[in-house]
Amino acid sequence: MKANKRIIPVSSGKGGVGKTTFALNYALSLARHGKTILVDLDMGTSSVRNLIDTPVERDLYHFFKKGHTLGDCVTTLDARLDPAGDYADFGFIAAPRDVIDDVTNMDARRRDALIDAINELDAQYVVLDLKSGLDPAVIDFLPVSNSGILIFTPHLTAATLAASQVVKAMLFRKLRALFAKGSEVYASLPGLAPSSVNALIDRAEDAYHPQPINLDGFIDVLRQTLGDHPVLRLVANAIHFFRVHFVLNMFSGVEESYETAVRPFTENLLSKVSGRLSIMNLGWVVAHEQINRANARRVPVLLNRDRQRKDPSAELARLARRYLGTRSSSTRALSRPDPAQYLAVQLDTLRRMDDDLKNAGFRENFKYIVYRSLHLMASLRVSDFGDDRLFKPSEISAALARRQRH
Repeated sequence: MKANKRIIPVSSGKGGVGKTTFALNYALSLARHGKTILVDLDMGTSSVRNLIDTPVERDLYHFFKKGHTLGDCVTTLDARLDPAGDYADFGFIAAPRDVIDDVTNMDARRRDALIDAINELDAQYVVLDLKSGLDPAVIDFLPVSNSGILIFTPHLTAATLAASQVVKAMLFRKLRALFAKGSEVYASLPGLAPSSVNALIDRAEDAYHPQPINLDGFIDVLRQTLGDHPVLRLVANAIHFFRVHFVLNMFSGVEESYETAVRPFTENLLSKVSGRLSIMNLGWVVAHEQINRANARRVPVLLNRDRQRKDPSAELARLARRYLGTRSSSTRALSRPDPAQYLAVQLDTLRRMDDDLKNAGFRENFKYIVYRSLHLMASLRVSDFGDDRLFKPSEISAALARRQRH
């Protein structure tokens, strides 16, 4: 596995938000900084292939059915699309052209094999374009301690709420791994049965329970049961230091984006998941007809560069270092999160970013988001943004315990 490799999943929870368009152009932007492979895991639509007018010799069909390595299935850009070789470090792995049941609907064995193969890809950055929804074909390819990049738009409220459900599903996966039967956590919890803890997790996850609780309530119940026990701090850290990263696609202004996307997303996390998550807006991509025309022509919009524009890279890189603290220190100290304060942080960040990015176009948007990503990779733990590897379901419990010790 390549040193300092970073695997960054892109998900949406629901279709119609431009997830694949974002993932493709984001991966192209990353490729200006290191070898990047985009993997199309949206089986059955082969959507990445449909956005790039480049011949594909081998795809995931050849990996699953013909014995090729995943590296054998990497396609690079046709010279017609990148005559100057600016994106020579970009490659993509296409999904199969047609629906193939045992590939499109991967069982656990195939998912595990694909996870192992993704971990072995020779690239600095691996971007995963995940399918919409919340089935194992999505959840199994997400990080353990952060959300990857969530995409939603001010124009589709259902997708915004679906994105918050992705976060909820990830956190419950993490908790169930921590408290799985046989987990080493029970060594320090004599007399506490896995069945009783998991029943409490079931209650927190069940929105139809007559007395529903979110994960902050789950911690309160554990505190009543265990007192100030090291395991309680382990659980609290697993939740409170989970990082949520999102990008607004088809951005149309601060007020509309806040009211129709950021606010409902944040409120849903606050009420249904936890008020202590670190939520970060990585940026946005403005709505632009040129993006739609590029998709129709099957030429990624970043390949149609306007060479007359002044390159703003230095300024964008400087701005990308800002706004890392999107959770206020006073919120951390509260025994109960203050919803108004929690939302105010998001709105204030959105407004300040908008002030900095006035009149920026979509090219600058993608470049800015990539600089933000690179800064996060350089300044935070590997597990705080994407990860250096994917973990199979059977590996998560041991991985969490190992990282907790270190």
